[in-house]
Amino acid sequence: MNQDTLEHLYVIGNYSLLLEEINILAYNHPSTKLDDIEQSICVSYHSRALIRLGKVNEAEILIQKIANINLNKEFSISSLIYQTSSINLQITQGNITEALKNGTNTETLVEQKGPELSEQPKILSFWGAFLYYLIGIAYFHQYKNELARKYFQKSLGVNQTNIFIKAKCLYYMGVIERGKGNFAKFNELFEESLEIFQSIEATQGSAWIITWQGQNFLQQGDIDAAKSKLFQALELFESINGIQGLNIVNSLIGLMFFQQGELKQAEEILKEVFDSFIEIGNPTMLSYCLIPLIVLYIESGTRSRAQKCLHEFQELSKDSSSESVKIHGLIAEAILLKSSSRIQDKAQAQSKFLELLNTQDEGMPLHSSFQISPASAKNFSFLVISHLAELYLEEFKLSEDTKILLEAQQLIDNHIEHKNDQKFSPEVVELSLLKAKLSIVEGDIEKALVTLEQTKQDANVNNFFFLEKKVNLEIAQIEREFKKWDAAISVRERIEKVQIEEYLKEAQQMSRMMSKSPLRSND
Repeated sequence: MNQDTLEHLYVIGNYSLLLEEINILAYNHPSTKLDDIEQSICVSYHSRALIRLGKVNEAEILIQKIANINLNKEFSISSLIYQTSSINLQITQGNITEALKNGTNTETLVEQKGPELSEQPKILSFWGAFLYYLIGIAYFHQYKNELARKYFQKSLGVNQTNIFIKAKCLYYMGVIERGKGNFAKFNELFEESLEIFQSIEATQGSAWIITWQGQNFLQQGDIDAAKSKLFQALELFESINGIQGLNIVNSLIGLMFFQQGELKQAEEILKEVFDSFIEIGNPTMLSYCLIPLIVLYIESGTRSRAQKCLHEFQELSKDSSSESVKIHGLIAEAILLKSSSRIQDKAQAQSKFLELLNTQDEGMPLHSSFQISPASAKNFSFLVISHLAELYLEEFKLSEDTKILLEAQQLIDNHIEHKNDQKFSPEVVELSLLKAKLSIVEGDIEKALVTLEQTKQDANVNNFFFLEKKVNLEIAQIEREFKKWDAAISVRERIEKVQIEEYLKEAQQMSRMMSKSPLRSND
């Protein structure tokens, strides 16, 4: 058996030929002449190829056969390799708590058995690096990014031979840096990762990076560039029959159609992706097309379909311990409640949104990060605030009690203040714009101007030139129109002229783009 051959087929994405090679080896046949290590290697590539082809249930049946190894008594290199197969499957299925338990227990045994295992340094380096990478990915799914980074670095520290995993570690470390606002470091790590992927012809690695680039163009509103990148990624995933990658790219394409108002095409694509992930049994990937599909059904007046999709998602994810799955589900539920005509449902929605903002993560509130980073569910804070503002506005229309607007403004202030120890971000500009619009609705034009002038300075200092232009347009409109208002103008007229409801819809569309993450593939 030649592991290099199996690794090459996996890296280039030829999963069908990889399965043929595995079948020829007949590693699980009683008459096989393969030793324990070779058999465990076959299990790893067999299970991972099945997962990549969307056959998660088959991978689970395969791995269950080796799940009862007594690690403490029999731990060896082959045990380490078997455990990476189990951990990879657990992450795929959203069982992050079990994956972390399994991973850290295996890590302890590797350290305890070090002298015995080090007799085969090349194999230990290869599979030890994969173990630490998987632990990092598990923490990454829990949004414990510092712990994730620690294990990615640990993987790089022991890695002498696993080039593909080296590129993946650099890739995720770049994503973490982007989430912190360190864009220069992010670009450096991504470029290094892409160079490695290209040097080893890693189609799936290159495809994920191109997918991210397409998503980034979508966030910026450059539809032509986004289409180019997304269809390029689609071709790459099609060439390797990478069903999960295909689904994620199609999910982004569906969202792109949705934002362009082509609802029928968007619904067809998003529903097909949704059904595919239900069949595959991957709640993490399913969660990325959940919110756009829920919103699409709500906006097209088919709320019952949205309820059905949410129920299917909840059934699939009920045993998941993934924080990303949990947060996507809670937001989808809150958005569905908010769309109800009943006041009690809207109150429940408000309660859920506020609960999400108070969620703690590594001692840091959910609302403390606004970066446009595909890595962090904390991006949802911007989406959550926009929905809360819409609920406050509905309440204000009924009562015209200015305390409601002050409460909404205070909510925004609280979240902007939590940015003091982090890099400035575009979302802070958008939140400040929202705060200014609320001040105009309240009738306090001077307060709105003060907010916008400060926001303009912040955008300029941080080179957010498009947003600076956006703020300038808001200031010009105030000078041109709003300063001429008299006291008789009604609340409804103010809301209409400020176009705050249209702005909130746009903000929610942008936030849905931020919430999507094509980067969470295990290996």
